Amino acid sequence: MEYKQLLISSIQALRINKLRTSLTMLGIIIGISSVILIVSIGQGAVAFVTNELSSFGTNIFSINPGGSLISATAGGSNTLTMEDVEAIKNDKSLSNIDKIAIVGQGTANISANEIDKSFLIQGVNHEMYDVIKPDIIYGEFLSEENVAASEKVAVMGIDAVEDFFGEDTDPTGEKIKINNISFRIIGVGKTTSVLFGGIFNNMVFIPIDIMFDEILGREYIQEIDISVKDVDTMNQTITDVETLLRDRHNLKEDEDNDFIIQSFQDFLSTTETITNLLTLMVASISAISLVVGGVGVMNIMFVSVTERTREIGLLKAIGAKEKDILIQFLIEAIVMTSIGGIIGIILGILGSFIISLAVGIPFVVSALSVVIAVGVSMIVGIVFGIYPARRASKLSPIDALRYE
Repeated sequence: MEYKQLLISSIQALRINKLRTSLTMLGIIIGISSVILIVSIGQGAVAFVTNELSSFGTNIFSINPGGSLISATAGGSNTLTMEDVEAIKNDKSLSNIDKIAIVGQGTANISANEIDKSFLIQGVNHEMYDVIKPDIIYGEFLSEENVAASEKVAVMGIDAVEDFFGEDTDPTGEKIKINNISFRIIGVGKTTSVLFGGIFNNMVFIPIDIMFDEILGREYIQEIDISVKDVDTMNQTITDVETLLRDRHNLKEDEDNDFIIQSFQDFLSTTETITNLLTLMVASISAISLVVGGVGVMNIMFVSVTERTREIGLLKAIGAKEKDILIQFLIEAIVMTSIGGIIGIILGILGSFIISLAVGIPFVVSALSVVIAVGVSMIVGIVFGIYPARRASKLSPIDALRYE
């Protein structure tokens, strides 16, 4: 028998039992679409985080107090001071450093228009503007003169402004009280960053020295953000700053750092690694449905062999060889899983597109994942179809014709 005739015969056999064929393909469809969907969402999430962090610049690294990220985040360590900042600024060997932004952070009570609320306050210098890069809606950000003169001025996030002055209001020139100390609003800003917008838009910024002297009553720094001129030599700059701080903090060689240095590139790499691992893990779990679908293919092929025993005997009686019977049943399995694979790919891509629109992440479909999905569906058809196909090809024509 010619391969074209075998293919036509296989398709006709599948069409005769449409419902059974459809239910058999369902496992393949679910498995393929799930794998493509999950891989696409994972890659979209990585692209989203990459874009968000890139907007802040890959030429920035940060220094936080404490020997671990937990202590640094919790703010329970007081190991960075203004003297550390001055030492970094005055070290002539650190020529690759461009700007140094300083953050002193705490919670304070803010009152305006007979409204009192507790807010997160950040004391910063003027160079913080170059790090967070906010959109200034009204007025201006803290200037070098504001910070140097320790002026009692404030810049508010757009959501913080709405809490006290209402929507679409320009409060520049208005007064607010922070812990009963009067501040004049000189600017309103916002950021559309999904990762950082919720923090910035609800925050109030004041000069760093005022924060230390009037609000916190101490001069411990929560974060130092440093931008470099040449990204290619950033790692060396980080090493030099680390050495300088270790010497200043009198740390011995066997002692761990009492501060954390991390670049945005490090954070991005860590995020990508975690996201890729989670994607691989969930995709692997979803791939189990492919095995289940393969078992379904094998079971249906066994049923098909039993139902078509007389047909097999007739084919052999008119001259069909074992190879022809084997190939015909294999083709049926491969066609069934290939169609299921194609439908699964279409549904997976369509689902990825819909979810990317709904969630707001980039739509990314890996060509490799599609190729793998097609290959897997073909392999499932061959692996799980070969045993029932061999069983069909080994049937005796006499016994097959006598089968009731």
